[in-house]
Formats: sequence, structure tokens, C-alpha cells
Amino acid sequence: MAKEPWQEDIYDQEESRAERRKRTQGRDVVANRVLTILASIFFVIVVVMIIVLIYLSTGGSNRTAALKDFHDSDASVVQVSSSSSSQPEQSSEPESTSSSSEEATNPEGTIKVLAGEGEAAIAARAGISIAQLEALNPGHMATGSWFANPGDVVKIK
Repeated sequence: MAKEPWQEDIYDQEESRAERRKRTQGRDVVANRVLTILASIFFVIVVVMIIVLIYLSTGGSNRTAALKDFHDSDASVVQVSSSSSSQPEQSSEPESTSSSSEEATNPEGTIKVLAGEGEAAIAARAGISIAQLEALNPGHMATGSWFANPGDVVKIK
């Protein structure tokens, strides 16, 4: 007796579990290899980043050479000490910081940038406006905003 179309088997041959496992196992091996390679590459990248982070955080680069241009080595250092006596100590040495504006300017129309000074402080110390300072020193405006390191000499006239 012939089977009706809805009674016929969908598949002509039924694969056994073993045959199906063999067929899909080849794909699993390739997928496992690819994932293992990707995980290994990720692990190596993370280890290299950690090593670089540790190297840089422990001062791996020459820190004094990197900071040399940012700090003025000619600036005088004033040491402040506390005293346990009730009378304040009198210093016979005049403070060098009070005359810093006279030392930093010269008759040629330039001024030396001091540590911690911004554009407004330089202009105020020179007695000119910020716009005049920017116009006289276009090299310090290369990035679109004012930038000068301590020790730089800027024009004020």
C-alpha cells in the first residue's frame, strides 16, 4: 500500500548518532582552534599592556630628562621651617621672590615666564593686555590657546 505524502518519511536515510557526531566534530575542532588562537592573542596583548603600565609607573623612562623643560632649574627655592618658640624668627636675608619681576624683565622688551604663571599673570606682570601678549608672541599660540613653559622668554614690547 502506498503511503500518502504526509505519511512518508522526511529523510530518506536516518543518520545514526555516531555518523552525525563524526560530521560535526570536524567543525568543532576548527572552532576550538580558532577560539584558542584568539584567546592566546588577547592574553598576550593584556600581558604586554600590564608590563608597559608597570614599567611606566615605576619610572621606567628618564623622568628628569622628561621634566627638564617644564621646570626652571634657575629658580631659587625658599625653605620654610617651623619653630617651636613663640617669637617669630627674623631673617637677615632679603627674600628673592619679592624682586622676581625686576629680575625677569629686561630692557630689550622681553620677560621670562615664571613657574605657575598663565597668560593673564604674564600680561599683568608685564603691564600689557592679553591680546597684546598674544599678538607679540604668535609662536606660543600655535595650538589655538596660550602655551608657555617656565623659563620661556616672551616679548612684551
